[in-house]
Amino acid sequence: MDKNKILTNESLTQFFYKNLNQVNKNSVCPIPQEFILYSSNVLSDYAVSDKFFSTSDGRVNEKVLGISFLEAGAKSRSEKKLIYKDVGDTILVQLGLFPERVKKNATEDYYINLGKTAYAKMENLDCRFYDIPNFYNLFSSSFEYMIELLSTMSKANKFNSFEEYLLLSTSESNNLFITPKDVKAS
Repeated sequence: MDKNKILTNESLTQFFYKNLNQVNKNSVCPIPQEFILYSSNVLSDYAVSDKFFSTSDGRVNEKVLGISFLEAGAKSRSEKKLIYKDVGDTILVQLGLFPERVKKNATEDYYINLGKTAYAKMENLDCRFYDIPNFYNLFSSSFEYMIELLSTMSKANKFNSFEEYLLLSTSESNNLFITPKDVKAS
């Protein structure tokens, strides 16, 4: 993205919605607008750096999504919903915008299957997005296409690196400033 370009008239969600919608309109097989809206919200949420990392013992670490997914099975229903959403959304953003970040840890197929399964589990927990029936099952079945759509939008907007994409944020729990270079890779 052009570092000299400043957006002043739209929110991040609106920016992502407009850009994803344009890519979707130009595609051979457009996806439902609800998927564009959901993905725009996710991209806006995940522009804040602390969504990608976890902190423990005062240290900032990369999230280990497979472990989080497995540990969710022993959690309460409400915690499962949050964990599965976090796993699916994190994978959506990372594979859609910065696939090289996850490919160093496992295969792309592993992450795609993990993301699809996380969204399918959300459906089984009766999660809703704007009261759309079967939303997360439908989203799960379109997961690979959504990744492709995000990737196309990313290239069109020149999101060159993970570090350029993220907005810095202050962690509320320990007032750390989280930046990608502070993170310990797991």
